[in-house]
Amino acid sequence: MEHNNIYELYDHLLNTLCAETEILRRIPFGKSYLGREIPALQLGEGGGHRILYVGGVTGSLCSAACLLRFVCDFASSMKSGRRIAGIDISYLFHTRTITVVPLLNPDGAVLRVHGTDDKNPLLDRLLSCIRNPLSGRGGDSADAYPADVNPFSGWVTNGRGVDLRCNCDADFTRCMETASGIGQAGFPGMHPESEPECAAVCRYLRGAAETDLVLFLDDEDCDSAFGCVSCPSGDHRTRSIAEILARDMDAARCIAGISEEPGSFAAWYKTRNAGPIVTLSCPGTCPSPDFRGGGFHSGGTQDTCAPCEDPDTASALLYAAAGQETVPPSADDHPGTTLAQAALALRYGHLRRALFHGTVL
Repeated sequence: MEHNNIYELYDHLLNTLCAETEILRRIPFGKSYLGREIPALQLGEGGGHRILYVGGVTGSLCSAACLLRFVCDFASSMKSGRRIAGIDISYLFHTRTITVVPLLNPDGAVLRVHGTDDKNPLLDRLLSCIRNPLSGRGGDSADAYPADVNPFSGWVTNGRGVDLRCNCDADFTRCMETASGIGQAGFPGMHPESEPECAAVCRYLRGAAETDLVLFLDDEDCDSAFGCVSCPSGDHRTRSIAEILARDMDAARCIAGISEEPGSFAAWYKTRNAGPIVTLSCPGTCPSPDFRGGGFHSGGTQDTCAPCEDPDTASALLYAAAGQETVPPSADDHPGTTLAQAALALRYGHLRRALFHGTVL
């Protein structure tokens, strides 16, 4: 089956996964700025013990693929009775309700992978905000960039150019004072929760009074090859959880306070005193010096992350994450396919124990 863009493939794979696995339930979570559905996958029927895992906040598929792999692992282990990280998956299913949102920012994903988006009326405006690799200035149209360059490679904002990582109602005035321009990392939007993607997360957490753990899987802000874990400062229980998850990730660093930046989900959630919130940064995804500027970046992230922004290898990555044995014909012989699958295996191998251990802490 042919799909027009990476989001349509992602949507199809989620439906296939739910159809093949009886214990998975797809539930609506919200919609993106451009009206794309943000689906969530629900595992378990444990009532009050609630856990939320969120990936793809910047539109990168690295974290989305890892969370899809986590869901597949959960489902297959539930069927086989196999334990993971010493945990009885059947016990989890009957005592927890785990909500997984693999890709919070589908509009950003389409831009990062394809370099364009027919649904986006702001495309020319966003292009003008990106530094042109040839001129060093913003471009006026796609024609300003070389044919083999995706101007949205390394894009970290949503389809309106807002960084979802700083759109929450937490010291938002400070966000506005220090904000860079639209389309740049750190641009918080015009008011808290102006972006439907951010509002969807906050709405869910307001409605779930008791949440045992909120975990964001990030793939942008890590300077360690082993990954790192960050959490708000001052909460001993949250810090203890973060330290355990850091050990699970094989010597990953644990940093308290870094996730409390103005407008962040962690800073907002901390004001509610609602429970532990941590951020796991994927291993091996250190940004290049150009990365945080948005747009084209020479060299990009480390080699293990590069395939995530090529259409064919991105497709192969999602197929592998969803446990599908075959890949689209266009990606079957693509030189980046094996690299994408190897990158997923390496990254998920570091995260697997922490993701499962987080469900019982």
